[in-house]
Amino acid sequence: MRGVREVPPPADDEPAATPPAPWWPLAAGIAAAAALQPLLPGMFAWFLAAIPHELGHATFGCLLGRPAAPAISLAGHAWTGIQERHDALVWLLALACGAAAWWQGAHRGRCLAFAAAAVLLPAIAFTGTAEIAIAAGGHLGELAFAAWCYAVARTGGYTGALQERIAGAFAGAMLQWGNLRLCLGLLTDAGARAHYEGSGSLGLKNDYLVLAEDLCGCRLQSVALLMFVVSLLALPAGLLLARWQRARA
Repeated sequence: MRGVREVPPPADDEPAATPPAPWWPLAAGIAAAAALQPLLPGMFAWFLAAIPHELGHATFGCLLGRPAAPAISLAGHAWTGIQERHDALVWLLALACGAAAWWQGAHRGRCLAFAAAAVLLPAIAFTGTAEIAIAAGGHLGELAFAAWCYAVARTGGYTGALQERIAGAFAGAMLQWGNLRLCLGLLTDAGARAHYEGSGSLGLKNDYLVLAEDLCGCRLQSVALLMFVVSLLALPAGLLLARWQRARA
C-alpha cells in the first residue's frame, strides 16, 4: 500500500540496548557511609576530604592566573601555596579558551562553555571576586568530587564493577555529609563555631572565616547557610552528570 514504509527487523548481530543501571549500589554506598561514619577514625574522613579540598583551592588559583600547589601532611595539616597574580597567565588562559571555543565550533555546548570561560576568567581574575572564588574553592572542590563519585555510582566508572559503584556512593556521601554537618554546626552551635575558629591548619584561618571576616564582611553563619544550600546540590548534580555521561555513551 502506498505511503506505508515497512521497518526492517533488527539484524541478529545488532547490539542489545544497554539496560538501565541499578539504583541499589548508590543506596548501598550511602547507607554504608551512614552506618560506618561514626565508627571510622576522624583522620579517614579528613584525608578523604583534604585532597579534593586543596586541589580545589589550587585549581581556582591556577585558572585565575595565580600558580598554586597543594600540600598535605600526615600530621593532619593541609595548605595550598598560591602566588600573586601573573597578568600574562590570565590572558594566556583566556586566549587558550577562546581558541578551544573556535576549535569546538561544531559542538555547540563545548563551544559555549569555552567561550564563557574566555570571558569570565579575566573578568574574575582582575577583581576581588578572585579571592572569594579561591577561598571557596576548597569546599567547592570537595562537593565537585562528591558529585563525580555519585556519578560513578550510577555509571560504573572505569570498570563497571559493583564494588566501584558502591565505593563511589560511599565516598560521595562521606564528603557531602561532612560539608552538611560542618555548615549545620556553624549555623546552630556556638561551641562548633568556637572550635572552627581555633582549628585552622598551621594556625591559619579556616576558609569560611576568611570568606566571612576578610572578604565578604558578613557573619560566619551567613556563609555557612549559603554553603549548606550548595552542599545539598552534590547528589542531584552527580545524578545529572551520570545522565549526561550515559547519553553520550
